Amino acid sequence: MNNLRFNKYGIIIFLLILFVTTNVFSKSLLQDDKKINEFASTLKQKVLLNNNQEAAIIGILSELQKNISSKPENKSDFVKDAQSKVEKLLDNKQKMKYDIIKNDIWKKIL
Repeated sequence: MNNLRFNKYGIIIFLLILFVTTNVFSKSLLQDDKKINEFASTLKQKVLLNNNQEAAIIGILSELQKNISSKPENKSDFVKDAQSKVEKLLDNKQKMKYDIIKNDIWKKIL
């Protein structure tokens, strides 16, 4: 009888731990998505991106976050790669505007 009670408590504690960790993980993912969307929105306003460029930048940043979470020791390489990909999407006018704000805007996402 005591053994059955301990098993019930063990299951309840396990489920609570599972629920809390899942909840924390999902909040972390939502915050990353929010940062990515804010970054893309700011770039769209300041650099005058079109919709295709904005979508491509969101993809680049999502890939960046995934790469950083899998191999944090290579963060600086991943960031440089993402920055070069973003710069390749821009035309000359956009690059001039981007160069002015790029240091500040990259600090926000990292």
